[in-house]
Amino acid sequence: MMGWKAVKEHYRIVHGVQLTDDGICIGSPYIHDIIVINRDGKIVKDDDRTMNDDLMRYQAEMKGDPETLRRLVRQEDTFELSIPVYTWRGAEIIEKQCEELGWPNVTHDGEMMYENRFSNDRAKVVAWAKKDARIGIEHFEGRIREAEDSLASLKSALDQERENLASLDAAFPDAIGTSGGDHG
Repeated sequence: MMGWKAVKEHYRIVHGVQLTDDGICIGSPYIHDIIVINRDGKIVKDDDRTMNDDLMRYQAEMKGDPETLRRLVRQEDTFELSIPVYTWRGAEIIEKQCEELGWPNVTHDGEMMYENRFSNDRAKVVAWAKKDARIGIEHFEGRIREAEDSLASLKSALDQERENLASLDAAFPDAIGTSGGDHG
């Protein structure tokens, strides 16, 4: 686990901070990764075009003392509270811990707690997971119907081309091109 909380507290970050596969992301509700710090404690993404004063300050302080940033990223975060919160992946209901419930807070492992994906009410999360699975079933059933319709259409077009060739071969048996690939 990376020290996302240590980074947030040390740099007095008022933006959203979360841990993703890319690293520690600092951003807004619309752009979650304005600044990204990798697992080695290096800034791997910054963007001066969308920076406000706070974002510029974080970035300047981090670049001004890269060793402190590296140390903070590598340290283990500590938490005063461990409130159970639930989410799901597929059929798995997952219990995590957080210090404060709700968005834009994050779990101890740095995952942003979106309102429709996290709750301290396990039964609610189970209901969401079931609804999500039902929606997934409907989605893929529709996609399969579309694929079957497309396949039927392609087979029909192929049959028509075979009929065309058979008719042409019957009407013009001595004509060049009866082998199917000769366009001379």
